[in-house]
Amino acid sequence: MGTNDAVGVYYVGSDGAITNNANTVNIGDKSYGFVIQGQSSTPSTFTSNTSNVNVGSGTVYAYSNDKRRTITNGTALTSAGSENYGIYADGTVVNNANINFGSGIGNVGIYSIDSSNGNSANATNNATITVGKTDAANNKYAIGMAAGYGTSGSGTITNNGTINVNGAGGSIGMYGTGANTRVVNGATGTINLGANEAIGMYLDNGATGENFGKITTTGAGAHSKVTGIVVSNKSKFINHPGGKVHIDSPEGFGIYRVNNGEPGENTSLVVYNYGDITIGSGARADGKYDPTGGKPLEKTAGSINLSVPKGASEATITVHGKPVPSSSVVKVDTPFGQREAALVSSLGMYVDTLRGTNPINGLNNLLGVKKAELLYGIDAADKSNSKYFEVSGRILKPYQDAIRKAGKSIEWKHNSASFTWTAIPTIGSDGIPEKVYMAKIPYTDFAGKAATPVNSTDTYNFLDGLEQRYGVNALDSREKLLFNKLNHIGNNEETLFYQATDEMMGHQYGNLQQRINATGNLLDKEFRYLKHDWRNPSKQNNKIKVFGMRDEYNTDTAGIINYTSNAYGVAYVHEDEKIKMGNSSGWYAGAVTNRFKFKDIGKSKENQTILKAGVFKTMSPKKDYNGALQWTIGGDVFVGINDMKRRYLVVDEVFQAKSDYHSYGAALKTDLGYDVRLSERTHFRPYGALKMEYGRFNDIKEDRGEMRLEVKGNDYFSVKPEVGMEFKYVQPLAVRTNLTVGLAAAYENELGKVGDVNNRGRVRYTAADWFGIRGEKDDRKGNGKFDLNIGVDNTRFGVTVNGGYDTKGKNVRAGIGFRAIY
Repeated sequence: MGTNDAVGVYYVGSDGAITNNANTVNIGDKSYGFVIQGQSSTPSTFTSNTSNVNVGSGTVYAYSNDKRRTITNGTALTSAGSENYGIYADGTVVNNANINFGSGIGNVGIYSIDSSNGNSANATNNATITVGKTDAANNKYAIGMAAGYGTSGSGTITNNGTINVNGAGGSIGMYGTGANTRVVNGATGTINLGANEAIGMYLDNGATGENFGKITTTGAGAHSKVTGIVVSNKSKFINHPGGKVHIDSPEGFGIYRVNNGEPGENTSLVVYNYGDITIGSGARADGKYDPTGGKPLEKTAGSINLSVPKGASEATITVHGKPVPSSSVVKVDTPFGQREAALVSSLGMYVDTLRGTNPINGLNNLLGVKKAELLYGIDAADKSNSKYFEVSGRILKPYQDAIRKAGKSIEWKHNSASFTWTAIPTIGSDGIPEKVYMAKIPYTDFAGKAATPVNSTDTYNFLDGLEQRYGVNALDSREKLLFNKLNHIGNNEETLFYQATDEMMGHQYGNLQQRINATGNLLDKEFRYLKHDWRNPSKQNNKIKVFGMRDEYNTDTAGIINYTSNAYGVAYVHEDEKIKMGNSSGWYAGAVTNRFKFKDIGKSKENQTILKAGVFKTMSPKKDYNGALQWTIGGDVFVGINDMKRRYLVVDEVFQAKSDYHSYGAALKTDLGYDVRLSERTHFRPYGALKMEYGRFNDIKEDRGEMRLEVKGNDYFSVKPEVGMEFKYVQPLAVRTNLTVGLAAAYENELGKVGDVNNRGRVRYTAADWFGIRGEKDDRKGNGKFDLNIGVDNTRFGVTVNGGYDTKGKNVRAGIGFRAIY
């Protein structure tokens, strides 16, 4: 095959199977063996069966951007050149043949990348991949397997075979970047590090690495500055049970942390060690040692103060200046269940206070580590409702031993791993922690003084209720699980805490009156349509319509949740016409069920069912013999039966609370319009209207679910003038059958108080005070609304379809109805 962008096989298309059975394939410099472009609609394959292939420099043996294509490689690849890619794919890759790129610089065995940052790219190595040198100054990195690209691409790579890193300069066994990227060294996988500055696994930009197999140096102390794992920029590494990381290298590192601050500042780079991480042959680094044994210790977090007087073996815990009795402090000294992970960060190790964790072995051989941190998890609180813990005994002993073996070359810090807890140790004269005391920080300490959602005390009052609910639930309850989620929010994850508490504050009740009013207006629209737009074949008419309506509401008001709604109902109008045209009276009744779906994270739901009944009278001046000018007055009452399913996200799980409540109200309406008959079939009607409505809902008490709220009953008063014009065209279709097309445009302005109604809630089953729930801001600019109605009727039966748009809230409406007259 030629050089300079030559391609052996170029496939553009989708689907189908591609098989390479060529006896011999040789690829020249800067050329491609196989290029596959296009997206398959069904799973497709490319299989390479050529036994051996030699490549030059700057080549790619197989390239594919087909997300649904599986590449199975049975071809052994060999190169004496540089900057080659064995397989480069956005799909599934299974490599069953050896790739020997041990010569040259900057060769990559397998590169897996999904450019859309999805989950399509997945590569597995079942053979042996060997890579050589790296030229870091010119960004030419030798990598056995790689996945992802910066923060915009992702992939999954798994090594079930062997990766040999035989070149110096920073060559890498497995590399992954991106939050959705996963790097796995399987149980049968081995990464051999056989060169200076070799790296076993490099994780960057939030990637997750997992080791079930072995990452090891070759030759005891034969290669210097070798690193087992590099964890950078919020990435995570998990060493599973049976996983081994063995680094025997002068100036080498078992774990090396990049771009994550000093201990205590940011602990998002972590290593969970369920297996063995062992370091040897490394020179000790000089460093100062400042033991705290025999000195007083003190730590304050909000209203919590932890202090250890000089020489004391126990800590004193005070909350708001009041000491916590020792009987309230739960002692944790025995692991519960199987001992789990050690978590490492800069260098920090996570201490599981429930199951216990394993520290890293050979800590004193970590070159350059001068500071380290023990991060105490609040796992013990998963099985207890206490707010205070004393950690000691078998939970702490492995770390006491590790600190003792590390000697005085490392300065240790002790902190809580939780955003809402604080921790302090008691330190012996030898600098070894004897006990660790942990205390929960009251949620009210995080309230702040901002006027949110409404007043400056609102957040405090809610958090006060949240605090009162802590510790009163059964350990296996959903509400206890909610608090466990809050407990496990990390020090650098405070955004999750503030998001969770905001989600729980019942924003779904913020514009409740507005939804009650809007649901009743659906019936008013149908009553008006039956009275004005449907002809009366006799002096006494009974009109009934079954209808459905879809609506959508969007707002830019902070704290108000957008929603869609689907309504269905029935409207009935009885009308008695007088002898004089334009004069009539009657009554009407109807029922509607409106199902709201909120556009919040938890996808909350609310159902409102309203029953409405009223009377009306229409009058026309005595000298208006055609009844063109008509004035209608009326009034009605309504009752509503409603239920709410409030759903909210806490960290990574959706919780819910349910309530049932009622609403009621009354309204007065008046309408003045003049029907201008432009032709036999065309009508034009300008009109003005005024509706005044009072409505109220009773106290709402959530009685099912987690973190239940109580919302104080409240009312609203609507005063809504409206002016508009209607155009109607009637086209006969058959005997007594007409097609009616109506267009309407109107302007209305809410002068009452429907949106900004100052609803208030509080956490139920507590003594906490009320907090404000933000309502929709009052908008005196008014609302423009436009409607299109199309109907066909034969004086007895008919069908209508309608659509509309409101400028306020950007509502889009659509509906269909069936009607009858008898």
